[in-house]
Amino acid sequence: MEGNKYEDNRDNEQQNIESAVQEVPLEQSSGESEKKSRLSRLGIVGAIIAFLLKFGKLAVFGKYLLAALKASKFAGTIISMFLTVVIYAQFYGWLFALGFVLVLFVHEMGHYLTSKRIGLDVTAPMFIPFFGAFIGMKEIPRSVREEAITAIGGPAAGALATLICLELYSITHSPYWAGLAYVSAFLNLFNLLPFGPLDGGRITKALSPLLWVLGLVLTIVLIWQLQAYILLLVLIYGVVEIVQMLRNKEKTTQYLEVEPRFRLLIGVSYLLLLAVLAGLMMYSLNISEEFVRSMKN
Repeated sequence: MEGNKYEDNRDNEQQNIESAVQEVPLEQSSGESEKKSRLSRLGIVGAIIAFLLKFGKLAVFGKYLLAALKASKFAGTIISMFLTVVIYAQFYGWLFALGFVLVLFVHEMGHYLTSKRIGLDVTAPMFIPFFGAFIGMKEIPRSVREEAITAIGGPAAGALATLICLELYSITHSPYWAGLAYVSAFLNLFNLLPFGPLDGGRITKALSPLLWVLGLVLTIVLIWQLQAYILLLVLIYGVVEIVQMLRNKEKTTQYLEVEPRFRLLIGVSYLLLLAVLAGLMMYSLNISEEFVRSMKN
């Protein structure tokens, strides 16, 4: 009897050891798969970090970088910026791609900061190659006043970015900065077109919705003359919004109410931005001929 008990105990202990040995790899495998899942959600940046984790001293850097991206509200911004730079670099070169994306970033941060300033809950900027960038609105503006303030922040920041590029040109005499100044001025001036989802459409809504008629005509002309077919999206969105405003006249009237003082202030700001950006664009075009020739070559 005692011999049988001893053999049973030995069998039980052996089974426990075997089960424990089998459980360890499963736990490690589970942990590794969880880590791989987290890295896969970060896309190409996650793949780079996973590559770094395999190499000695670089492992520490990779772990801290991964933790920073996970904790940061701007993780999506950093990743989408990186991917956009990589894609644009295949067509325009790394230097111009980086400058172009930074110009877009400054514009979107103008929207982000003005939105936060008036208490709107918005996301950090996100980039979509060949479509631009945007900030997500977690809550819609409560009035046309808030919408106009949020909208004008982008072109205002963009005008500042253009001035910085021109200042760097005056210091370095590099045609690169002149070319980048032109691109910055053009993009921000284009966004002031008074129609639809563009910044100009949001700003002029606080002045008079009738200005959208002018914007509609200009949008159609640009599509027809310049073959700017991406404006078809702006045209469709703007027409849909006009129809919605006409269907909900009572709500639209209430939403568009704004004090005369603010209407004057936003109107003057809008006209000043138009004049400044148009002037900067023409000036930078005149001094960037060398840059344009280098791009063609």
